[in-house]
Amino acid sequence: MDIRRILVPFDFSVYSEKALTWALAMAERWRSRILLLHVIPRPAYPPMLMGSTFDVVEFEARLQADAEARAKEVVAQAGSRTVQIETRVVIGEPFHDICQTAEQEKVDLIVMGSHGRTGLSHVLLGSVAERVVRHAPCPVLVVGKKAAV
Repeated sequence: MDIRRILVPFDFSVYSEKALTWALAMAERWRSRILLLHVIPRPAYPPMLMGSTFDVVEFEARLQADAEARAKEVVAQAGSRTVQIETRVVIGEPFHDICQTAEQEKVDLIVMGSHGRTGLSHVLLGSVAERVVRHAPCPVLVVGKKAAV
């Protein structure tokens, strides 16, 4: 098994921080590179905003710039000197963009956190991690909330 590229979907939650910790440990061991991906869910814009002076392009550009700055902070805090970490921020649909990026970038492994939702919240909100596991073009390691760090 040759793991050279690891994709870490990152939503700035403690769950994704835990997944990044796991990915870093694996990347150090396997001399792999990490692609840290943040997908900003495309906002649903109310119809009343569409006709006003609200600039959708500018709003999305600000969202993306803020997320890029936060992602760079995460990488700086990770402080790894041996692992190359690339960041990418896109606006779209998390499940779809994670799988698409994994395929386009030919990643060997996806390491992602799970919020561990159960019951009604899982039914209503769904699980990005579950959908990625089912459709990803490579193996997926889901780091649960009870996983040791």
